[in-house]
Amino acid sequence: MGDCWMTRHMMHSLAGRRLRNVPFAIIATVMIAAGGLPGCASRVYRPSQLPVEYAASPAIELDTLNLANLAGESDKQDVICWGDLLVIEVDAGLPSLEPRVSTVRVAKDGTAKIPLIGRVALAGLEVEHAELAVVEAARSRNVYPNPFVSVRLANPRKNNVTIVGAVSKPGVYELPRGSSSLMAALVKAGGLVDKASGEVELRHTDPRLASLGLADSDKMGGEKNGILLTSHETESLSPDGVTRINLIDAASHGGVDHELQDGDVVNVIPRELPPIYVLGLVTKPGAFDMSSNRDVFLLDALALAGGSANPVADRVTIRRRVPGESSPVTIVASIRKAMDGESDNVLLAPGDTVMVRQTPETVVVDVIKTFVRVSVGSSIAMF
Repeated sequence: MGDCWMTRHMMHSLAGRRLRNVPFAIIATVMIAAGGLPGCASRVYRPSQLPVEYAASPAIELDTLNLANLAGESDKQDVICWGDLLVIEVDAGLPSLEPRVSTVRVAKDGTAKIPLIGRVALAGLEVEHAELAVVEAARSRNVYPNPFVSVRLANPRKNNVTIVGAVSKPGVYELPRGSSSLMAALVKAGGLVDKASGEVELRHTDPRLASLGLADSDKMGGEKNGILLTSHETESLSPDGVTRINLIDAASHGGVDHELQDGDVVNVIPRELPPIYVLGLVTKPGAFDMSSNRDVFLLDALALAGGSANPVADRVTIRRRVPGESSPVTIVASIRKAMDGESDNVLLAPGDTVMVRQTPETVVVDVIKTFVRVSVGSSIAMF
């Protein structure tokens, strides 16, 4: 059903009205307005007939997502890194020997010098695995035949994470190691703003890894300079050093582990959307910004523009550009039907142009207003 049908419909409607008291000039103006309407055109649709490929995509409200799923469910303990201060207790298991407790620091080469046992590579290991490494070193070096070893972090370290992009409070935040999930970082930054796209870039810039001179060739894991690389560290060694995360997908699947490390940069990508243009017979025509996670319907757009400027205005055309296609499509809707809850309350897409159009009815009202205003003005002037 195109503009040509709409033109014939309005002309028929006009012919059926009683216009005997309307001056000839008004009738002529109405006829000109009707003749000035667009002719028959292709790619013109009523809302109920709009092909699905031309329909606007509903926004996804990010604030309704279960972002708690971004924390994941991990039973991992803290991973030892160079610079950590460890308290190591070694019990030889012999009545004649008291347990030896020592405080040691992990060197840049990833090893810690343990009294009597010597240097043991501990960086990159969880605490439980570090204890096994010390036991194995004591046995292999014939220091203790069957020792009991306990390892704990003397100074639990904090992770400094930089959060930028479409968040309320960008900045550098300190997160406890072991509780540095992506969700915790987003909460620290005040959550997402309306222009957030839901896409996140996570750049791994761990200063400890950088200082070790790790190269791309080591990105599959293993050992570098005596340091066992953790799964997170090997992931951070991707070619561009960036992990891309879709918050919608991640929050929809429980147990997704996005644990952050010291020096990581979280960039919530903003989505810059073209505005909606509302023109024609409205009180405040202009361009209006869209939110990437809020739906905007036809009646919403008209409200933003201050509503209709003509009491009988009803016909609306929505011009929509389709990605990958050279010519736009046109949707012809009715304000009255939209207000009645029918499909004419069209979901708008970024960049849509909404035009509240002149019709014979609106022209009659406008010309009568002008005629009355001029007549009243002339009558007053005579006195």
